[in-house]
This record gives sequence, C-alpha cells and structure tokens, in this order.
Amino acid sequence: MTMRSLLKLALWTAIPCVRGLATDLYLGDFNIVVLTDVHGWVTGHGRHEPDRDADYGDVLSYYLQLKDIADDDEKDLFFVMNGDFMDGTGLSEHPPTALLPILEKMPFDLVNVGNHDIANSDTVKHIMAPGGFVQWWEGGYLTSNVVKAGTNTPLGSRYKMLYGQYSEATLLAFGFIYDFQGAPQDLLTVQPVVEAIESDWFTQVLDGTHGDYDAILVMAHMGIDDDLIQIILNKIRDEAGPRIPVQFITGHTHVRASETKDTHSSAYQAGQYLDTIGFVSFPEWDTVTAESDARSEFRHSFVNPNIEDMTDTLDVPNMSTSAGRDLSSFIKATEASMGILDYIGCAPITYRTEVATDDANSLWRLYLEQVIPSQIPGWDPAKDLFLAGTGSLRYDLFSGQVLKTDVLSVAPFREYIYKLRDDVPSNILTNVFKNMKGMDDWYHRGDSEFLPDYLLSGDIVDGNTYSLYTTEMYLNVVTETLESELYALTFEDVDSVTPVKVSGITSSDIWEFYVKKHWSECPVPVETDITEDSGDGYGGDDTGNNAGVRGNTDEYPIGKGAAIGISITVLVIILGFSVYGIVLCRKKKKAPASMVQATQRDGVNV
Repeated sequence: MTMRSLLKLALWTAIPCVRGLATDLYLGDFNIVVLTDVHGWVTGHGRHEPDRDADYGDVLSYYLQLKDIADDDEKDLFFVMNGDFMDGTGLSEHPPTALLPILEKMPFDLVNVGNHDIANSDTVKHIMAPGGFVQWWEGGYLTSNVVKAGTNTPLGSRYKMLYGQYSEATLLAFGFIYDFQGAPQDLLTVQPVVEAIESDWFTQVLDGTHGDYDAILVMAHMGIDDDLIQIILNKIRDEAGPRIPVQFITGHTHVRASETKDTHSSAYQAGQYLDTIGFVSFPEWDTVTAESDARSEFRHSFVNPNIEDMTDTLDVPNMSTSAGRDLSSFIKATEASMGILDYIGCAPITYRTEVATDDANSLWRLYLEQVIPSQIPGWDPAKDLFLAGTGSLRYDLFSGQVLKTDVLSVAPFREYIYKLRDDVPSNILTNVFKNMKGMDDWYHRGDSEFLPDYLLSGDIVDGNTYSLYTTEMYLNVVTETLESELYALTFEDVDSVTPVKVSGITSSDIWEFYVKKHWSECPVPVETDITEDSGDGYGGDDTGNNAGVRGNTDEYPIGKGAAIGISITVLVIILGFSVYGIVLCRKKKKAPASMVQATQRDGVNV
C-alpha cells in the first residue's frame, strides 16, 4: 500500500460520516451515468494506454460506489448505455455470443439501439430471439423508431418510465436512432425520425395518456449537432410545453460534447470506445416549473476511465467492489477462451488512424500501400486499385506485441473483399471516386481533420484501365456508382458489374496474415504487466531502465526499516482518528454528496 493510499484511508476512517464525492457539484433530482459507442472495448485500454486503464468491471464498481453515495444523500441515480456495443474488438464478433453475457452483467436501466448493433443479420437474429438480449432488459431496450420488418411492432420498447426512489418523480425515456438505412431489410425497418414523432403513440405518451411524468430523457444515437435533435425537441415542446425538463443523451459521432438546447433542455455526448464515463444531472418539473431559465440546473461531467482518477472523484480509499472484480475476471476469461489473446507478431512502430495519409506512421498508408497489395492474390500495382471507406479501420495499431484482438480492433468487421470489374477506364474510375468522395460513409467515425470518407490505394493514370476492389461493407454503393457512370458513358442499361469474391480472405484476416508474415517476432521479450510505457510497446524508458514495470524499487528512496516505522505511525494515527470519527458521527448527520466539477462548454466539442 502506498503512502498516498494510507493517508486516504486514514482520512476515510477518521471521518466516515462525511462520505461523499470529492467536489462541490451536488447530485440533482435525476442523475445518470452514461456510456456510449463502446464498440466492444469492455476491456479498456490499459495494455497500450495506461492512463485509460479502467475496464467494465471498474466501471461497474464506480457506478455501485456512486450509487451508495447517492443513496446516502437520498438522490436518484440511473445507468444507461446509448448504443453501438458492436464492431470494435475481438470480443464483438457476429453474432456477439461472447460479448452479450458481459453486457448483461451491467445493471443498465436503459439501453438504446445503435447502427452497428442492427447492421448484421446474424447479430439482429441473435438479439431479437426469444429470451435474448432485447428481452433481457425487461422493457429497458429502447427502439422508438425501429420496428420489425413488415409490422409496426417495435424491436424493443418505444419508451419507458423510470421511477425515482427518493424524489418520487417519474422520468419518461425514449430511444431514437438517426435515419440509418443499413439494417437488414428482411428483419428490421428504421422509421425516419420525423415520421416516428408524428405517430399517435408518441403524441399520446407526451400528452399523459399513458401516465404522468416529471422530466424527459431522450436517448438519441445520433450526433449532438444532428438537426434531428432539434426536431424531436420541437415536437416535445409542442406537446408537453416549454418548461418540462428535457435531457438528450447523444452519440454516434464519437466526441465529448455538451450543448444547451433551450432554457429547459440540454444535450450531452460521452465520447467513444470507453474513453469516457459520462455523468449528467438535471431537474424535475417541480424544481423548475416557476423558472423562466433553468439552464443552471443542467450539469454534466466527463470522467476519464482512469482507476486512480475515478477513485479520487468518489473520494474513497478503494473503488473496487467484489462485483466489479468478478466482472473483470470474467472478461479476461472470456477473451482467453476465444483465443483472441494469442500472440501473432510485433509491430515496429505505432500506426495511427488520425494522421495524414502520407505520414510514415499512418495506418491508412500501411494498409493501402503494403497490407492490401501483399495479401490480395495476383495484385498488380499498375493495374489494380482498392477503394476503401475510412470507417473500416477503427483503431490504432500499437508498437510491440500484437495480439489477435489488436488486429481485430483495427479491422473488426470480418468482411469479404470483392473485385468489381477488370476493365474500368481511367475516366470512369475518376468520376466514381469523385462521386464517392461526395458521399457520407455510414461507418465513418465523424469529422476528421486528416481523412475524407473514401480513399484509393493509388493514383489514376489517364488512358489506363483498372481492376477495382472494395470490401463487402461498401460493395453496394461502389457498384451502384460504377454502374451509374458506365450508363452515363453509354446511355445504355449496364448490368455487367458482377462483383467476384476474393476467396480465402476477409478484411480482418489480411491484417493477421500480414503481421504474422512481416512482423513475426519482437526483438526482445515483451512484458504485459505494464503501468507506464514510453510508447515503444516494450515498457520502461528510452534509456533501458525498467521504470515501467510494476515493482520497481526505485520508487521508494527510503529504507525498509524507515518505511515500516512510518507505516506503524500512520496506523496509530488511523486508529486514533477512527475513534474520533465514530464519536463525531453520532453527533453529526452525513453531509450532502457531491459530484465531479462540471466542464460545461456549451456547443463546443471537448
């Protein structure tokens, strides 16, 4: 135990009656812990990014500890997940037979639908099966504008009422997704939001036909700046009035952001890939009904997924809980059973997605210049071109040890590769690429300073003809664009674009094959139990010192005898303060709980 931990324990034990949060932002009427767009990253990022070392077990512990504090202060706390649990790591295979048991151990009050969760037929069939993931949440899986194909029956629940244990107030919750068009049409239909909110059921819920409510929570799997947010809010205002508190939880575009929508409404977005534990607090009707401007009652925080920081925000000596530890162990055991922790190679440098494509450490440059040409059989760089959507590579590839889950985190979709045609003229291909650059990639992670939505593996030389390749995810849109350009050239119907599957490989396989062939071994053994890393993947510092490995005794400049003496002194102090604290707590009621200092920056992504 470190000296810092001993001192924290001393203070905790000394004054147990003032258990609360570390700063002065109080818990409001309704309080929500938020996760969104985790994309399978339930293991966290501790292997490569030690400052983000929390996994789902730690998040569970955080929520349970915060719930205890809220209970002490008689405040209501809920836990929500705003969609896109799929497509990101080796755990998120289709169907997600390994991932869902992990998610089901999280006590979410609400789960919203995300586009990645309903884009794959196998996954959709799996989650909608009797007794499956949708039904697991007992009405808490929200699909306000997603229905089963050919029916008007929602996939989950159109709305749910949450009831405050302490406030005795009712929170009306909806769950919308943007107008996603990629769901399997034989299984699901995503209704346009503007149509869904004009439905009788939506109006009836808002006018109180199905029960009274004191505030509205809109889970919205769409960007915080999406025009649909304002459209939904306008409809709510028309039906429920200008002063009912409305809190939006947004997602999909993978940013931290907050924005005031009107005097009694706010929107909040909590990042991506478990890089953020979100928190919002907002009022109920009785608190603000007489106020013309209630913006100060809407508060939020972005909590970094760092165990030490999380512990500090709670002001507890140890955040861990038995339920959290059990979940962390379950996650590790699940990964091991899937074989995704198997070593496959060693990357020489760290390759990044969000850098210019001509940088030496650009993952896209590596992919288009080396991985694709070396893994597609018979590739001719003078005649073959690969068209890629930049939503297909999802994460950085870090230097040092590469496990199977690392390449699946880079390319999680496991999609087939197709050749569309062998004799595409350069002028046609130029127009195809130009038109594609003007389209949105549904899977793109949001606005990027460096990347357009689509990239080509090489330059188009006038007068040449090319074979054009793409992946399954983009096959339909590329085929349609190519056929359109061929029709514009000939003014005749063209149905000669017949894609041919490249046998034996997928978009995920080619990364594993490449790493095994070209980066088979690390030059030195790699330690996996690392707390700090210089960035080269091997731990320690640039001088060769083993400063990154746990147990380094250089951290403790005092001798063992002195350390024991100090420890005994601290323990005596703890005992003395404990007795004092017990006496004090008999005379003093517990102080109000509080929350992390807000970082309100209206309208600004942070």
